Amino acid sequence: MPQSINEKVVNTFVKGLITEAGELTFPPDASIDESNCLLERDGSRRRRLAVEYETDAANSTFGLTDTQVFTTTLWTNVAGQAGLTFLTVQAGSVLYFYNTATQPYSAQQKSFTVNLASFEFSGSAGASTVRVQTGSINGSLVVVSGAISPFYIEYNPSNDTISTSSAITFETRDFEWQGDITTYDAVSSGTVPDSRKWDTLNSGWVGTRGEAARSVWSSNNSNNYPPLTHPWYAGKDSNGNFSVDTWDDVFGGSTLTANGHFVLDFFNKARATGGTTYVATEVEASRPRTVAAFSGRVFYAGLNSAKNGGRILFSKVIDNISEVGRCYQQNDPTAENASDLLATDGGVINLPDAVNIQKLHVQGSSILVFAENGVWQIAGVDNVFRATEYSISHISSVGIKNPETFVDIGSTPIWWSKIGIHTLTVDQVSGNVKEQNLTITTIQTFWDLIDGNAKDECVGVFDEINKRALWFYPSNGESNKNKKNKILILDMNLQAFYPWEIADSSSDVDYVIGAQFFSGYGSDFVQADVKLSNGDDVVLSNGDDVVQSVLSELSGADSAIMLMVKDVSANKMKMALFKSISFLDWGNANYTSFAEAGYEFMGDLVMKKSSPFIVTDLRPTETGWTGSPGAGYTPVRQSSMFVSAYWDFRKTVSSAAQEAYRLKYTPVVDPSNLNSYNYPDDMVTTRLKLRGTGRSVRLRFESAQGKDFVLLGYGMLNAVNQRF
Repeated sequence: MPQSINEKVVNTFVKGLITEAGELTFPPDASIDESNCLLERDGSRRRRLAVEYETDAANSTFGLTDTQVFTTTLWTNVAGQAGLTFLTVQAGSVLYFYNTATQPYSAQQKSFTVNLASFEFSGSAGASTVRVQTGSINGSLVVVSGAISPFYIEYNPSNDTISTSSAITFETRDFEWQGDITTYDAVSSGTVPDSRKWDTLNSGWVGTRGEAARSVWSSNNSNNYPPLTHPWYAGKDSNGNFSVDTWDDVFGGSTLTANGHFVLDFFNKARATGGTTYVATEVEASRPRTVAAFSGRVFYAGLNSAKNGGRILFSKVIDNISEVGRCYQQNDPTAENASDLLATDGGVINLPDAVNIQKLHVQGSSILVFAENGVWQIAGVDNVFRATEYSISHISSVGIKNPETFVDIGSTPIWWSKIGIHTLTVDQVSGNVKEQNLTITTIQTFWDLIDGNAKDECVGVFDEINKRALWFYPSNGESNKNKKNKILILDMNLQAFYPWEIADSSSDVDYVIGAQFFSGYGSDFVQADVKLSNGDDVVLSNGDDVVQSVLSELSGADSAIMLMVKDVSANKMKMALFKSISFLDWGNANYTSFAEAGYEFMGDLVMKKSSPFIVTDLRPTETGWTGSPGAGYTPVRQSSMFVSAYWDFRKTVSSAAQEAYRLKYTPVVDPSNLNSYNYPDDMVTTRLKLRGTGRSVRLRFESAQGKDFVLLGYGMLNAVNQRF
């Protein structure tokens, strides 16, 4: 009987990797497996560019080891200068700084450093063992980690220097009662505990007027202490003097009066005054691990403490950077006049249910708190945070595992938990914010296979130019925790996940240790200083420096992400990008770019089929020629792509790989213009005969060493046999 012929066309093979679908339910345009491909918004799929050091890359002045902590953050709006951004690099216990405004970026290391060890506190695990987090506010940089006392850095552009503060002193009002408050509605007689005495003083019975009032009351009550049900000034008579009778006439019931007269060091609460210590000094042995600038204030959280682990300290609205530790209300709560809490005051927010807070993140008019066991939102009642009014809501019970995996995609957070990758969305019915698991229906199996150590060392960064989140992490079982040769990408435009892997060099095994997005230079011109071949600066006769506007290397890269790389031979840091058209990482390491399409049943699950022909459409990538008449010419950025097939769910290739990039015409080399390839068509269409039969087929597209490809789409001519 004759075969039934039908056609299948695929022109949007950009849905990314899917592992959470069966053979019979696999979605169209997705891949079963893939690596090192770049998915484009126009529906094409291409080979990623190779890792290459930036032009004129320079080694850092500092050394690197395989065991030291390494992380990077950005210091934005440095010294209040819009657009001035420093890359902050933590290598062990020292902070280094780079200006991100000029190429080569790796040559812009500043001369100043900060020794984190000088901010260690008693009992610290060591500044070199814990990654810092930073927050930029008013042109200054606040630095925190669980191993140091927080401090801030200021930059002086006039002489290109920085200054660091001493450890920030965090001041809070003492709102904690030290004695048995169930007895405070009665006279304290007999031997009065020191804790009761402190609570009396902290309730306002202090100072010239307060001490005098307590003395008068005690002399009329056998040297006892008054009930703490109402303030001393409730007993003022018509002349403004304290009267025991007037005070006793006020019925306070069991209500507690206001307290909080004393302002204490949050981390070293010494409840003493006038040379007398009333309560043993309370020492908080941990320090904040996360910081964020929000609503003109600085927020701190992440104490490793049973008592204070859920507490978030926030400063007053700061007028001067020195106020970043003022976390208390300005007015004395026990004062007779002006005791009100002000909207601009600082304070402490307690989330008793939050365990191991890892990250603070500003989202619109609220601040999100990411703990190990969930996510909370702190927001102003009318979208403006005030100390006098704010709301707290619990968003999710899915917390964050490693704060370095956190990525901000335009005020929308994405983070890795213990069970997957998550984001926050707005419920269309209730308008409430809710958590969404991004991997559960896409790449959960792939994500689960990443081992725990690799997830702990993962670092996330967001490419704002191309709208892609990239997570860098080590291979499973990698002993060098700083080596991050695996990359998982989430394209926000395509809503597609796909993986990359950086190949190891055959000589010096340099490797990526971190990454950062340099804002504003992904597709723009930057001013480059013009120098002679000997390095001398070029200046005009009038003394003006000569600069040239050049396109940033980032603009020509696959990703507007700068890679921090360890140069193994020198044990120094350099910077690199995904930019090389040699398609060999580090110039000599081959990597395979491939994608395996989903299962094609050609209409049914019963009949056996064949595919007499497949047609591939690829875009020419050649941009010119290199060589000479004697040695011959080689195309620049030459393409090649191989196609093979798997029949009937086999794990091994059923058909031999065939070259799918076959030019119809042989371009003529113009020796006078090697920058032109002169290929007449915008597309290379190739028809291939696909051998094999079966009830289903899936295709594999694969690169050739050192060559590019841009796959626009493909079509299959399917023949269904009338027998099975």
